[in-house]
Amino acid sequence: MRKLITSILVAIFSVIAVQTAQAQFTNIGVGLMYGTEIEQPGLRVDGVYQINEEFRAVADLGIFLPDKYDTGGGNTTTASWWELNFNGNYLFHNDAETGVKAYALAGLNYLNYKVESEGQFGGEFSDSEVGLNIGAGAEYAMDFGDLFGELKYVLGDFDQLNIGVGVRFGIGGN
Repeated sequence: MRKLITSILVAIFSVIAVQTAQAQFTNIGVGLMYGTEIEQPGLRVDGVYQINEEFRAVADLGIFLPDKYDTGGGNTTTASWWELNFNGNYLFHNDAETGVKAYALAGLNYLNYKVESEGQFGGEFSDSEVGLNIGAGAEYAMDFGDLFGELKYVLGDFDQLNIGVGVRFGIGGN
């Protein structure tokens, strides 16, 4: 499975590298997210690279808020997660008049998590998982930027639905 995912990642980066000269514009974004299995909100930043009118590449980094809880007897445990995503978007609706865009997405997810315990049974454990993303999103153009919403399901050892909202700002010319 890891060999297949590595091959897919190399293919995605190769296509992005070949298409670099055809880029039309670039956006950066910030937003909020929520993971249904992690059950914590988080913050995300992303970068959008327009390859052509229908396709774009998106990389995003998300950091979920840590979950700290008392395990009794003066012991506490803190769990924290962060994820890195590399997705391709296919714009199947792009209406310049209304400013609405809709897209399908697919790509790779890398999730890292760490659990730290303090107290009598203190210790630390961390691990990571690789998964495949599939989902959809929409954007609405405003004067200051593009508002976006996204639903993405991560398939892998750490399956979860990731819900994201935010705003993206143009940083290049059309």
